[in-house]
Amino acid sequence: MAQETGIFKKHGLDVQLIYTSSSGTNIQALLGGSLDVSTPSISGAVLAAARGAPVLAIAAMTNRPAMTLYVQPEITRGDQLKGQTLGISRFNSTGHTVTTLILRKLGLEKSATMRPLGGTPEMQAAFEQKQVAGIVTGVKPGASARALLNAADLDIPFAMNVMAVTRDFLQKNPDIVERAAKAYIEAVGAINNDKETTLKVLAKYFKRSDPNFLDETYTLVTKFVEKTPRVDGRNVATVLEFEPVKGVDAETLTPKVIDNSVVDKLAKEGFIDKVFAKTAR
Repeated sequence: MAQETGIFKKHGLDVQLIYTSSSGTNIQALLGGSLDVSTPSISGAVLAAARGAPVLAIAAMTNRPAMTLYVQPEITRGDQLKGQTLGISRFNSTGHTVTTLILRKLGLEKSATMRPLGGTPEMQAAFEQKQVAGIVTGVKPGASARALLNAADLDIPFAMNVMAVTRDFLQKNPDIVERAAKAYIEAVGAINNDKETTLKVLAKYFKRSDPNFLDETYTLVTKFVEKTPRVDGRNVATVLEFEPVKGVDAETLTPKVIDNSVVDKLAKEGFIDKVFAKTAR
C-alpha cells in the first residue's frame, strides 16, 4: 500500500520491494546486506538474535497470528487430522510455529506430521492437488476448503511479521528507519480508510480477483494489523518455548532483539494519533 500510493516517496524513500518466501531467507538477506529493512516473522528475528545475530525487531505488523487452519472439505473435526500431513513453507518459519501451536491446541502435536513445501504458492498448489490434508495460512485457498480453526483465537502472543533492521543500520541511519516506520504506519491508515484502493492493491499482489476472497482478506487485515505497531515482548518467550536455544532465556534476550524506541517516539510525538485520529490502539 505504501508503494502503490506513493507514501514511501512522500517520506523521501526510494524503495524496492523484494518478495522472499520465508523468514529464514529474509533474515539471511538482511544480515548479508541485500536488504536494509526486512519483514520476517518474530520467530526468524528471535532465533537469529538468540544465535548472536545483530537483528532488531522495531515494529510489529501483528501481535497475534492472523492465520487459519484450512483443511480439505471432507474433514469436519480436528481429530480427523490424526495421522495426516499438513503443509508448511519451511521449518522454523511463521507457518511452522503457528501450525505447531494449532496442533498442540488440538492435541495432535505428536500424531500429525508437517511437510515443508517451499512457500505460500507451493502450499496452495499442494492443497489444491490434495497432497496435504491442510495448511495454516492467512491466504484462503483457491480450491474448496474448510476453515477449521483460527490461530488468533488461541490468544498466544506471536507476531506473524515484524519490521526488522540490523543494530548497525539503526545506529547509522535512524532518520531512514523512522521515515520507513512513518510510511508503514501511514499505509496502515490508508488501508483502514480507503477500502477501494486497498482491494486493488490486494488483487495485484495476490494475483487474485475473486471479490469474496479480497473482501475476506481486507476484513482480516483491518482486524489484526496493529495501528500502534509496538512489538509485544511476550513474543520472545513464545518463540523460545517452541524453538529453545541452549543458554538463552527470554528475559535476557528480549531487550536485545526488541527495540520499540522508534514507535514509542512516533506515538509520543502524536504522529500515530494524527494518522488514525482517535482510533489508534
